[in-house]
Amino acid sequence: MKKKLFISCPMKGRTEENIRKSMEKMHKMAEIVFEQELEVIPSYVEDNPPENTNQAIWYLGKSVQLLAEADFFIGVDWNEFFKGCSAERAIARDYGIRSTYVNMYEIMPDAKEVEHEYYETAKTCNPGGM
Repeated sequence: MKKKLFISCPMKGRTEENIRKSMEKMHKMAEIVFEQELEVIPSYVEDNPPENTNQAIWYLGKSVQLLAEADFFIGVDWNEFFKGCSAERAIARDYGIRSTYVNMYEIMPDAKEVEHEYYETAKTCNPGGM
């Protein structure tokens, strides 16, 4: 029976196509690092949150439920942009799930665009600086 891999992939502000491309790359990288074939836990949540909920927290809750099935974890090594990824990474670490991290620029063809959007939003929310 194959061990299970949870992929913590940045999603905010990204297209489904770019997310899926990143996940494919991360899957391949994890199999190299962990030296075995791994079954990917489908962590792309297609459900929609109920009205009047904090959508980000709702999606994170779904992710944490899936993370409970993981033998291995792969995520990005820098999470300033992605709070959900940061939370998933902390949970994997704190609960002893064997983990590895990749540079987001290696797995995200749209990393520079996402980074630019993040900083533009930060300036708008905090005009004096970040």
